[in-house]
Amino acid sequence: MRRFDVSWAAALLVMSTSALAGQGTGTVLLPDPQNPTTRVGTRGANFLEIGVGARGLALAGAYTALAEGVTALYWNPAGIAELEGPAAAFSIADLYGDAGITHTFAGGVLPVGSNGAFGIALMQLSSGDIQRTTEAFPDGGDPAFGNTFSYTATAAGLYYGRRLTDRLGLGVGIKFATEGVDNAKASYIGLDIGTKFRTGLYGTHIAASLANLGTSGRFQGAAIERFSFDDFRPGATPIEFSNQSLQLPTLFRFSVRSDVLGPSDAVLAANPQHSLFTILEMTDAIDTDVQMTLAAQYSFREIVFLRAGKRFVNEKQTDFRSAGFGTSFGGGVRVPLGGGRRLSVDYAYTNMADLKNIQVFSLEFGF
Repeated sequence: MRRFDVSWAAALLVMSTSALAGQGTGTVLLPDPQNPTTRVGTRGANFLEIGVGARGLALAGAYTALAEGVTALYWNPAGIAELEGPAAAFSIADLYGDAGITHTFAGGVLPVGSNGAFGIALMQLSSGDIQRTTEAFPDGGDPAFGNTFSYTATAAGLYYGRRLTDRLGLGVGIKFATEGVDNAKASYIGLDIGTKFRTGLYGTHIAASLANLGTSGRFQGAAIERFSFDDFRPGATPIEFSNQSLQLPTLFRFSVRSDVLGPSDAVLAANPQHSLFTILEMTDAIDTDVQMTLAAQYSFREIVFLRAGKRFVNEKQTDFRSAGFGTSFGGGVRVPLGGGRRLSVDYAYTNMADLKNIQVFSLEFGF
């Protein structure tokens, strides 16, 4: 249970106004080249930037060049074309310690023909219960509106991936997203595009994806509508709070994977028992600075997996006093069930310093 009070917003507004007034009358605030303006907090449906699946998050999000399994629907839809049979997956994440915020993912992939596959995905973020306060009841308990409310964001998508050659894959997806609280919601339509290419040189794979390219949305609903009554005119005049349209948080990922040990073209040596690869990934989102991620995965007989990664967050306000900030690790097991079926269980942990941590559990079943 958390509490949100509009009085905090008023206090922040007053402090901001006072700070500007303290600059002196007529003073013009010019851009500072040392602190360039970013677009942080200016996009809608920001929950679409939260990664899914324990495999990808244990690698700190450096998953575009790997993009295997059902969670490839989120990271790089080109990866679903590599599945040999139908598969389904479910993942749940507890965000930021005991904050009560949950993030869930469910999806399925069905191969079609010899080189293609269709996939569906559902993703949801929930804030949990938040105490509702109003002007008349600043401590909560307003009988007209109820004691609590919650923020919920949901996205559903349809995807298709295809292997154009034995080394090159391409995937596309379209999704519908909605977010908001009771009686105040915004909707969006987005497009995802991804590609994977195995060079055949020293175990090098190159991949890229463009996500959340689409429409803008504006919050609408009864919660942002009011009626004004004029003593000199009959009836009521409808009034809607001013709110602008918000664009989707478009982001671009570029990833390079190097197979150090395992495949026939691995950098060190081919090994049927052990495999090791590293991934270097760049993420450039429209509402954040460019971020680099370095990750590695070791596996034994493709049954036991160990993963670790580090995301280098470059935002100016980031507190780097915690050396582990942005560091992730995890592991998993892939159990053969006979008849070509398999069950994968994975776990990931991410250190978020003052934001506590993120823990993710995933299950995937393949036929």
